[in-house]
Amino acid sequence: MMFITINTGGEFICFLAAFIFLIKDKDTAWRLFIPYLLLTCICEAMGVYMRKVAHIPNYNLYNVFLLLECGITSYTFYSLYKPFKNTGKWLITWYIIFMAIYLAELVMNHFKSFVSITASVMSVVFVLASLYYYYLKLMDENFERLAFSAPFWWVSGALFFYFGSTTCNIFFDYLSQIKPINNQLSIRYYIFILLNIILYSFWSYAFLCRYLQRRSFSS
Repeated sequence: MMFITINTGGEFICFLAAFIFLIKDKDTAWRLFIPYLLLTCICEAMGVYMRKVAHIPNYNLYNVFLLLECGITSYTFYSLYKPFKNTGKWLITWYIIFMAIYLAELVMNHFKSFVSITASVMSVVFVLASLYYYYLKLMDENFERLAFSAPFWWVSGALFFYFGSTTCNIFFDYLSQIKPINNQLSIRYYIFILLNIILYSFWSYAFLCRYLQRRSFSS
């Protein structure tokens, strides 16, 4: 039962949504969310086990997972930009910058802590990427009902999550000084729970919209 948390539950529900709605999707970027979310669930369960059962640091686990998170999220943005603009060079440049920061921080930390600076930079970049998608969508002359737009809801989930993450990182010292609600878990922990709920709710709905869109085209 210790592995069942709000975070792991939300991740698993989102994985089921991806599996049900995207299993027959022909777009690689969307279909990749099935293995990605499965690995997310496994990583989160392993993180809980390492922290609560084995009582060993789990930062190396999340350091490795950050590479996957950056790769999948960046590739998805690249795929969503395609109808408006070719950003292949931007994607490659971003990967190079990300890996340079990632490796430099690992070396500076002597591989003994989470790469928080890299994660913060990544969050800022994804916030900017989300806003840029909104700009491209605003400039697009083709009409689309945003209430049923899979890309719009996926980007909105990413924007809420990474903007919230960036804000928490900026005010980390302040949030750390706030007295924990139950004398164990910090207010920052609860903020990230809320951000995860928003992220996986929006993404699950995006997968549903993608499924409905595919059905409407095939019918």
